[in-house]
Amino acid sequence: MNDKSDSDWSKFFNAKGVKKNLIETSLFLAFYEIMKSIIIDRIFMFYSDHYQEGKWGMSEKYKELILAKKYKGKANTFLASCDWLLESNAISSSDLEEILRIKDERNRIAHNLQKFLIDSDFVLNPNYINSIREISLKIEKWWIIEFEIPINPDFDGVDIDYDGIIPGQDLIFNYIFNIAYADLDELERLIENAKKTN
Repeated sequence: MNDKSDSDWSKFFNAKGVKKNLIETSLFLAFYEIMKSIIIDRIFMFYSDHYQEGKWGMSEKYKELILAKKYKGKANTFLASCDWLLESNAISSSDLEEILRIKDERNRIAHNLQKFLIDSDFVLNPNYINSIREISLKIEKWWIIEFEIPINPDFDGVDIDYDGIIPGQDLIFNYIFNIAYADLDELERLIENAKKTN
């Protein structure tokens, strides 16, 4: 066997390594879907002009600003939403570049998942997980500061610590991250103990 084959077999038969790859790729894909939802859904709801049968309705304004945009001749809600966030100063051009790199990495993983388990050339860059979290929370915080606080009368005349704002999505990211890496039996004991004390 050549060096490549040796590396591939070594990767596959390293049980701890395979488990680590499964956790990291699953975590990355889950975080990506959360980020994608934050990017798309917030804008959709912002422009929605009605709520019916448990669903937000699509407005003509949304169709005009998001759905009408074409990328290589096709509509792309994700890219159009990213551009809207950039134009609104919710994200920077460097954030957008990172989002596009993350999107490419998501496609590479989703279409080659088996190779991440057995091919030594396929390795996930763990920095992307942190990037997803940082960008997602930046967008959530922007919505809170720009829209939620100004329209909420409870905050009228209140001195707000903007740096101290922690979006609710951070709890979700922490929860998923801890489940991925924690001893689940210990985590369940902690949850049960927390329930008893409340």
